[in-house]
Amino acid sequence: MAITLQFAIRVQVMNISKTPIAYQITVGFVLLFLIYLILFQVGLISFDVSDLLMFYSFSVYTVSLAAVLGGILTGMFIATRALSNQGFTPFEVSMLRLRDDIHNLEKEVHKISKSLDDDKSSSEDNE
Repeated sequence: MAITLQFAIRVQVMNISKTPIAYQITVGFVLLFLIYLILFQVGLISFDVSDLLMFYSFSVYTVSLAAVLGGILTGMFIATRALSNQGFTPFEVSMLRLRDDIHNLEKEVHKISKSLDDDKSSSEDNE
């Protein structure tokens, strides 16, 4: 029973060497910053003006990174949710019909304006 369960559930382990180098560098910077904060809280690192500037800059960087990653993950969730329906919602169907109606009206207006221009040019030729 345990052997069949083991083969039924396959867990894919992420290989760190296959991740992009920019991702590895970003994770490395965040980890270094967190280690720095821990060492500061413990009291092993003194805090002067340059450290304060570095603290604030890394804080802004960390919050910005979290915001961007959160936005990306939220967008991925919304896109996956929207694409998993395999069809359009009634609202989307009505918007697509409205778009087609507007396109057809533009063609009719263009046709009418062209016929008016042709009538105008033919009346000028007759005079």
